[in-house]
Amino acid sequence: MKVCLIVGTRPQIIKSQPIVQELKRRKANIFIIHTGQHYDYEMSRVFFEDLDIKKPHLNLGIKKGTSAQQLTEIISKLEKPLLKIKPDFVIVPGDTRSALGASLCANRCDMKLVHVEAGARSGDFELEEEVNRRIIDTCSNYLFAPTKNCFKNLKGESVLGVPYLTGDTMYDVFLLFKEKLKIKIKKEDHVLMTIHRKNNIEDPMKFKKIIELANKISNLGYTVTFPVHPHTKKQLKKFGISLKNITEIEPLKYSAMLAMLAKSKLLLTDSGGLQKEAYWLNTPCMTLRKSTEWIETIRQNTNVLVSEIKPNTLQIAKKMLSRKIKSAKNNEFGNGRAAQKMTSILFDNL
Repeated sequence: MKVCLIVGTRPQIIKSQPIVQELKRRKANIFIIHTGQHYDYEMSRVFFEDLDIKKPHLNLGIKKGTSAQQLTEIISKLEKPLLKIKPDFVIVPGDTRSALGASLCANRCDMKLVHVEAGARSGDFELEEEVNRRIIDTCSNYLFAPTKNCFKNLKGESVLGVPYLTGDTMYDVFLLFKEKLKIKIKKEDHVLMTIHRKNNIEDPMKFKKIIELANKISNLGYTVTFPVHPHTKKQLKKFGISLKNITEIEPLKYSAMLAMLAKSKLLLTDSGGLQKEAYWLNTPCMTLRKSTEWIETIRQNTNVLVSEIKPNTLQIAKKMLSRKIKSAKNNEFGNGRAAQKMTSILFDNL
């Protein structure tokens, strides 16, 4: 079996790790293409090494630009290598611009498209990722849903491809690294913050209020650590926002992020993946968005949505900081063998 995996951002690399390992175990021929969407390819390279994935066979090296410009470049640059490789399946994980571009290109090249993490829905039209994943699901042949809710969404939308309830590969890799790193959940007076979404960092008032909240939490006696992405750093400088008592660090590789999250009493984030990892590590989470695709974390009271920073938001943070979360009796993201199930489905459909 010949498979082409297409990624462009670090979350996509994380989701892909168990699939790559399982395909290797079953002697499949794997081609990895990196679009270069991530503004710092070296940061992505560290993730490939950390997750023990061989470096990509090809980096498309797309340029910085608008969403439309990058999407157009991904599609045009990807067509020739895809037609040369002629894979049995093109696999796209997640909901990034790279995933959308790869999906449209594979579909136009008449290749079987596999979407990993299909069916996730937030209902927020303002999020680029929400529109991306709906389009990807529409043109995919095989849709691998990580949760029952995602599977239900796909069934309700009557997608043209075949949906499967597989579990979440992010949970697969989480279990692997938790064991490998011998991570113990031992909480300290520590708060982890990650902010990168456009609607948070490109609105100066909104961004300032988020940082003010983090500084107020720091004044309560907590160490607030903020791994800052390059674009986020650029916006901080542009708006003249001071981090004051917040500890700014470089973006963390996957293993280091898990270790930091395991010791944190609270996560402040607008990330999708980190909401799940906080859930698995019993870390209360405040998601700085008006909606989430991972309603499982809301249902189990480990996560609260904060669409706007208000005077009472600090009180919400205090409540979350004092919350003691126990491991969920019924993890809703699978059994840690999602990649095995996905790979078996692909071999059955050769």
